[in-house]
Amino acid sequence: MRRLVLALGGLALLLSACGVAGEQPAAQPAQTLIARSVATELVVGQQRVPIGILEQNTPVSDATVHVRAFYPASGGEAIKSESAAPFKGEGLSGAGIYAAQLSFDRPGTWRLDVTASRPNGEHAVMQVPVTVLANPIVPGLGQAAPRSNSPTASTVEAASLIDTGQPPDDMHQVSIAQAIADHKPTLVVFASPAFCTSQLCGPEVKVVQSLEPTYRERLSFIHIEIYTNYKPDPVKRQVAPTVLEWRLQSEPWIFLIDSGGTVRTRFEGAAGTDEVKAAIDKLLG
Repeated sequence: MRRLVLALGGLALLLSACGVAGEQPAAQPAQTLIARSVATELVVGQQRVPIGILEQNTPVSDATVHVRAFYPASGGEAIKSESAAPFKGEGLSGAGIYAAQLSFDRPGTWRLDVTASRPNGEHAVMQVPVTVLANPIVPGLGQAAPRSNSPTASTVEAASLIDTGQPPDDMHQVSIAQAIADHKPTLVVFASPAFCTSQLCGPEVKVVQSLEPTYRERLSFIHIEIYTNYKPDPVKRQVAPTVLEWRLQSEPWIFLIDSGGTVRTRFEGAAGTDEVKAAIDKLLG
């Protein structure tokens, strides 16, 4: 638990500065744009790769972005994968990321060449090193979702003990274990509206809430608060058992689980309404 708290704390320092986190390459003297990988975990295979673009520590949302992936990170110049990376921020109150769809065919240190062009004429090619794992640590696509006995509104005295939102939302009616046992497709969002220093968690929960009325008959919606024991003294808060069980090192996360209990989609960091809706439609379709 101490290691996870330290990991979340270190990530929070990056998030609070720019709204995104990741590895930062050496800045070029004449270049004002900086690219960062937002993902704390990339694995072998095809996946969404979230990228943040910054200028003087301020997030940039108006760039046209293209990403090329190289292996090895230095030396070889053959492009292994490439993708446009459109900005995804629908429903996120001005926040968001650039989402590339890249394929990694082996574990190791890769290099992303991120090309960004802005309407004001700014143009930059930025190199971002990323580590690709052979297997996921966080529950991955095609894996069984942990059958967590997560807390619900019926197991606590007040919803405010398991949700730091003001007010708490209504996505605490069923545990993850129960939703899976009921064989109902499920969306799980891990986020702490009050303690998420990136200020992305509150907007991400609202993105999920905005979709709930349309899909609640066919999809269970579950919100897991990142922390527990934050009342009456927030300083004494601890990482919640469900977060530890899912081995998360950042927030927010969204997982879509099918009726058999298998993870089908996962989003780390900011995910716009359009992205989440498209993933729900695919899951239910």
